[in-house]
Amino acid sequence: MDSEQFYVSAWFAQGVAFDNVEQYADAVEAYRRALRIKPDYIDAWYNLGVCYSNLKKYGLAVLSYEEAVRLDPDRASAWFNLGVAYYYLDKRDKVREIYQVLRKLDLAMAEEFSKAVFTEFRINPSAHFSSPPDI
Repeated sequence: MDSEQFYVSAWFAQGVAFDNVEQYADAVEAYRRALRIKPDYIDAWYNLGVCYSNLKKYGLAVLSYEEAVRLDPDRASAWFNLGVAYYYLDKRDKVREIYQVLRKLDLAMAEEFSKAVFTEFRINPSAHFSSPPDI
């Protein structure tokens, strides 16, 4: 492992550690440092989006998830979270577009997405943001 990869891995691991104890602002900084070294690090973009979502910075979450899906268009969990962030930004047309993408990628996750944005978040808009597993 070269030194650059070592630092990327270290910053990413630090981000995960901060994320696990809900210190999202610190996690954001760690993920951003990893991305300065390796701008195509999909997992860092994805986790950055999750942190921004938990901080209720949905515009920044959208930018992070959009980069994650640009780098990996088949990552259904990134599309899912992108759609939820758009939901919180009241971008209903985008939510519908993402639902259609999810239907093509993963029907079960599309159904979970539909349930989340049309039921769970409407009932409990302060629900803690979490990331569904990749299937």
